[in-house]
Amino acid sequence: MKKKGISIYLMQILFALIPLITGAVILTAIAVGQLSSNMESEVYSRLEVSAMGSAKYFEYDVIRGNISADEESLAYVDMFGKNGLELTIFDKDERIITSLKKADGTRNIGTKAPDGVWDVVKTDKNYEDANVDIGGKKYFVFYMPIYDADGNVWGMSFAGQPMATLRAAQKKAVTTSVLAATLVIIVFSVAAFLVASLVATPIKTLAEASGELATGNIAYSFEAKSHVREILSLILSTHNLQKSLSDAIGTVKSSADTLTGAVVEVDEKTGSNVDNVSQINVAINEVADTSQSVAESAQNIAEKAVRLGEDVERLNDNVEILKKASNEIKLANSDASKYMDTVLKSSDESVTAVNEISNKIDATNEAVKAISETVKMIDEIASETQLLSLNASIEAARAGEAGRGFAVVAESIKQLAESSSANASKINDIVQKVTSISGETVDVAEKVKDIINAERGYIADTQGKFEVLSNAVNDSVSGIEAISGTTDELETIKNELTGATSDLGAISEELGASAEEVSASCQTVTEACTDTQAQTEEMRSINEHLTKAVSFFKI
Repeated sequence: MKKKGISIYLMQILFALIPLITGAVILTAIAVGQLSSNMESEVYSRLEVSAMGSAKYFEYDVIRGNISADEESLAYVDMFGKNGLELTIFDKDERIITSLKKADGTRNIGTKAPDGVWDVVKTDKNYEDANVDIGGKKYFVFYMPIYDADGNVWGMSFAGQPMATLRAAQKKAVTTSVLAATLVIIVFSVAAFLVASLVATPIKTLAEASGELATGNIAYSFEAKSHVREILSLILSTHNLQKSLSDAIGTVKSSADTLTGAVVEVDEKTGSNVDNVSQINVAINEVADTSQSVAESAQNIAEKAVRLGEDVERLNDNVEILKKASNEIKLANSDASKYMDTVLKSSDESVTAVNEISNKIDATNEAVKAISETVKMIDEIASETQLLSLNASIEAARAGEAGRGFAVVAESIKQLAESSSANASKINDIVQKVTSISGETVDVAEKVKDIINAERGYIADTQGKFEVLSNAVNDSVSGIEAISGTTDELETIKNELTGATSDLGAISEELGASAEEVSASCQTVTEACTDTQAQTEEMRSINEHLTKAVSFFKI
């Protein structure tokens, strides 16, 4: 087959040289341009320094007014010619001292400066330019002002350099840069060729080895070396691939023989499985018939469980009615017991109240007795006071006019004693009435107390009978609750029986369905075994083709 594409050797060389040459050209062009610019800047700097030195040198003669083109002055300007510079002193715009000479060898004195130069310099500014024609030659020029004694611009100091000198220097620099770039390109090109060779040679060897492997020659031997890490990894991977292919093909050849024996064995076992599945299918059909009978019996049990449930529900309804009535009786008995307790408690409180009333009455009688004695004491004091008043009246009468005031006091005491005696008599009558009423009240309280004690006896007897009735009601409620619990258990048993028969029917139906599914599965297995036998034959054919294909490789 004809090879297509570019070789890795040529590709590496191109990738190395194209950027190298392009970069070298660009960098050389930049360097030459920068060098030319720097050389021109350096020229203007030299011209400025020379013009400044010339201006300072002749400015003293200008101030004294004796400047002229004498030998000393001309010797000074000619001195700079050794460095390739030309100097000129202008009086305004006319050359009076210069190192420039005409074609005939005479100095260029008396000529004018280029138009526009003096117009700039006389404003106290410097003037520089390039490519200026002086005497048929092109110059770099620099003009600067020269001042007189009054500080005014008198003329100009000129310094110039032929452009041919700079162009020669620039050409030499360009030639040097190009030669250096060419040398670099040559050196790196040689290095690129060497590196490309080191990379391409082992890759070419690996390509040849891969071609041999593609033809089935796994035993092909090759040697490749390289100092590149990736290529070393590729060489190692190719050796490993060769070894892996050799091992794999050897294993496949060995396995092909084993597979042949296995195919024969599978064919024999598949035929045996077909017979076994047929016997399983017969047994499954018997299980299906038995599950149908179980399902019918479960249906009969379920119907009887339903009738039992209806009887349990009627019994449960009657028990609920009886339970409700018993609860109402129990509630009424409880309320009656509470009422009897309340009455008995009220009776106790009444007895306590009657006792307190009797005690209060007794205390009142004692207080009345104390009041009666006090009244007697007041009556006695009133009698003594009357006697004292009588004695005071007698003594006042004896005293005559002097005891008249005392007689008035004795009369007042007499009236007070009479009033106290009368009030004591009234209080005594009231005390007698209170004592009589208290006695009657004590008798009534004793009668009430006896009646309450008799009622307490009746209440106690009634409470005892209520306790007997309450115990009987509680026993009845407990019995009804036990019957209710029994009916609940019967209901639970009925539900469990119904659920069990339903589950039994469902299980029987599922068993029948499963039997049908197993029967169908057996049929499927039988068909699968038949297919397996056919596929075994096909596998045998494939194994023969595989063996033939593996024989293509040479180990």
